[in-house]
Amino acid sequence: MKKILLAFAMVICSLLPLTAQNNIRITGTVLDKADNDPIEQAGIRILREKDSTYVKGLATDDAGKFLVTVSPGKYIINVSYLGYKESFINVDASKKSVVMDNIFLSADGIMLSEAVVTAKAAEIAIKGDTIEYNADSYKVQPSAVVEDLLKKMPGAEVDSEGKITINGKEIKKILVDGKEFFTSDPKVASKNLPAAMVDKLQVLDRKSDMSQMTGFDDGEDETVINLTIKKNMKQGMYGSATSGLGSDDRYGVSGIANYMRNDNQFTLMGGSNNTNNEGFTDNAGNSFRGLRTGGMNFGGGNGITESTTGGFNFSMTPSDKLKWGGNTRVGTTENDLRTNSRVQFITNAPKGNQFQNTDSKGINNSDNAGADLRFEWTPDSLTKVIFSPSLQYGKNKTSSISDFLTTYENVNDSLNWGNSTYFSEGESRSANARLEVSRKLGKKGRVLSFSISGGFNDLDNDIESWSKKTMRLNSGRDSLSLIDIRTNQDNQGYNWRAYLSYVEPIGKNNFIQFNYSFRKNYSVADQNTYRNDGLGNYTIIDTTATKDLKNIFINQEISLNFKSVRAKYNYTVGVMLQPSKTDNWIITPNKNDTISNNVLNYAPVAQFNYLWDKRHNLRIDYSGTTTQPTTTQLSSVRDESNPLRITYGNPNLKPTFSNRFRIRYQKFNPEKASAIMVFGGFDFASNDIVSRTYSFEGGRQESTFDNINGNWSTNLRLIMNRPLRNKKFSVNSMTFGNYTRSNGYIDSLKNTANILNLAESLGLQYRSELFDFGIRGNIRYTTSNNSLNSNLNQAIYNYGGSFNTTWYLPYNLIVDTDLNYSANAGTTQGFELNEWLWNASMSKQVFRAKNGTIKFSIYDILHQKTNISQSLQTQSNSETITNVLESYFMVSFIYRFQIFKGGAKMTDMNNNDSGPRFGPPGGGGRSPRRL
Repeated sequence: MKKILLAFAMVICSLLPLTAQNNIRITGTVLDKADNDPIEQAGIRILREKDSTYVKGLATDDAGKFLVTVSPGKYIINVSYLGYKESFINVDASKKSVVMDNIFLSADGIMLSEAVVTAKAAEIAIKGDTIEYNADSYKVQPSAVVEDLLKKMPGAEVDSEGKITINGKEIKKILVDGKEFFTSDPKVASKNLPAAMVDKLQVLDRKSDMSQMTGFDDGEDETVINLTIKKNMKQGMYGSATSGLGSDDRYGVSGIANYMRNDNQFTLMGGSNNTNNEGFTDNAGNSFRGLRTGGMNFGGGNGITESTTGGFNFSMTPSDKLKWGGNTRVGTTENDLRTNSRVQFITNAPKGNQFQNTDSKGINNSDNAGADLRFEWTPDSLTKVIFSPSLQYGKNKTSSISDFLTTYENVNDSLNWGNSTYFSEGESRSANARLEVSRKLGKKGRVLSFSISGGFNDLDNDIESWSKKTMRLNSGRDSLSLIDIRTNQDNQGYNWRAYLSYVEPIGKNNFIQFNYSFRKNYSVADQNTYRNDGLGNYTIIDTTATKDLKNIFINQEISLNFKSVRAKYNYTVGVMLQPSKTDNWIITPNKNDTISNNVLNYAPVAQFNYLWDKRHNLRIDYSGTTTQPTTTQLSSVRDESNPLRITYGNPNLKPTFSNRFRIRYQKFNPEKASAIMVFGGFDFASNDIVSRTYSFEGGRQESTFDNINGNWSTNLRLIMNRPLRNKKFSVNSMTFGNYTRSNGYIDSLKNTANILNLAESLGLQYRSELFDFGIRGNIRYTTSNNSLNSNLNQAIYNYGGSFNTTWYLPYNLIVDTDLNYSANAGTTQGFELNEWLWNASMSKQVFRAKNGTIKFSIYDILHQKTNISQSLQTQSNSETITNVLESYFMVSFIYRFQIFKGGAKMTDMNNNDSGPRFGPPGGGGRSPRRL
């Protein structure tokens, strides 16, 4: 046996040199053409020359270099990176290894530098339209998710519902290495993906697919986050599983597994908890939100939510010509909400304004299921085809009860009071698809593109509503109203749009675009309401609430645009004509209305970009848009289902034309690792659609709609971030100001509300190898002044501060604590805020690979958490308190697993790469790299 093994080994050893001789090495370096900076993590794809089939793929290292081993042959090297033009290079590796010349990538004028590559690990970097945060600069626990990382970043805000805003812009989508991740639900990535996998977090205004095809902005850009993954985690599988139990029957379980191989990525995730951690957006609940009564706003940080979710996301590149991916998701949520609100209505009554106090509680249940797919096909270098279908299904069930009391401001006379119950149950279905095709036509810059899209939606909802309301009349007697009704709502609609664009180059780096689009929306909303006949049967038609609405809206857009691109600046100017036609039919048991409206609007467009360099730029935008009034706003049919709040529309409404100006200035100093960003805006509207309210005895109100001019708002936001001389310290500041002039009608009089918001947030952060801390103070001042009645004027101060620190102790112990103070002034008694919110946790990493964590967490140690909000508007001011998740503790176990190609370790998933013996797992901050 030994002789056989020895002979076998000798044969293998003799074959090794032959095998090595058949391996050909291809090496190269990828650089930025503008400044010769190395491009890290550029995608390298090796294709066979004869048929362009995919062979293998990899990414460049820190210095922009790559090395790949192939069998002898002729190949095409495809080099790509988000925000740069792709490069294709033929390589003959038939006989010997190849050392390629430097490969220079040029910034994509269409994408406007949507990616940032910095050789020095600065905390914040700017290049072109992109702001990049270096994830290693923000320490989080090994079990942290992307949301925890975002909360530490200057200019980033995550509210109680998981909505993400960065520098004042709401994030609509999160990408992973430039690829779609659960399409339009950023909450899936922020609440599920481990923060340890993130290398860079890039914020950019991503153009639509059609804009990228044509090179002209179509106004459909969106602010997105792109997460770049650490290079050692792109060839293998990684994930985590969490299980936790706590006091008051709190629990939380979750798991995520991600597999990446070359350009293919697969993610499977799921979880269940009753700690308000909604992993997915409640799309079903949102579909029915506008149909609810009583002002109940379920979801997110309001109340207590129990949710169970699951999903699968994938992205594949089977060949250089085809990319496809998508996701499926399911989820269920239950939200328990209790609300106490106080609304002050402005009136012209001699007894002053009205105050309405409402107490309500309810439960909302939602079930969601959906799927999105995306196919991208490039049959040749001149043609691109993109097809994106999606499906959505939801079930929703809501029940609530409420009590209210309305009084006068100057005297404590009761105007009306009552209580009500509400129950609804419904289903919603929708489907949408878009096909986009682009073809380059010979001459460079000449492009013909078209798209066709469409979809349908169907919603069916059954409602049971009971209310008992009493009004005190001027005569002193009381008027009782009892309503016991059942309603069926059946809303259906479809839409489709066709779009055509032609771009012609004129001279050097000048382009002219002609485009045309045709859009048709059709919707039907049937509402049948029946009253109780006194015997428990719902057979009496309620003529005040039963109605059928049908709307057909046809809109055309014809536009001509001119774009000029220069080394230091580029600009676009254009004009758009928008002829539109609206037909509305309103059918009730008592009357039928037909409303038609033909409108011709024009909307100018302008954009200017100036680039001192890639890290220093200015952008100015202007756009005009037309908004048509809805069928409900146009319908003259009175809705008297609530006798205290009767509503009806105005058939004479005109469309609203909105003007939007935006300015953005950004500068990054790589030597000082400092950044400054300024964002400003100005909006004003012509024929703005506003509410007109009439007040009657007993506190009864009737509301309709009207057009008004003079509504405008302006805002300015300044963000600065700079390390101190000791690089372990950094200071960041955000200053915000907003002024709004809002006009509306109360009875026959015009009221102008001037609302001012001023806010300042200043923070100091310290990071070392053994511990880090952050301290922040903030103050917000909000004031509202009304021209019609100064008694409604109000000034509110919100102020507070926060302190958080993380200690990395011996024996793999981590202590994390945060203390937040919040207070307000100028509010009504009972709505004062003065709370200290203290959370803390201790965790210990276990196992030899440190891939397990036992964590003990305490939330709201001081039992002071509250949820109070204020809103200042043209016709009313409101204050609201909702129930919150009370203090509890939880013990959790987190297990992280990995199978990486090339022997990468679990420490590669930590935010740090090297450090002292008693430092955080994986060590301290990344050492600076030479620019």
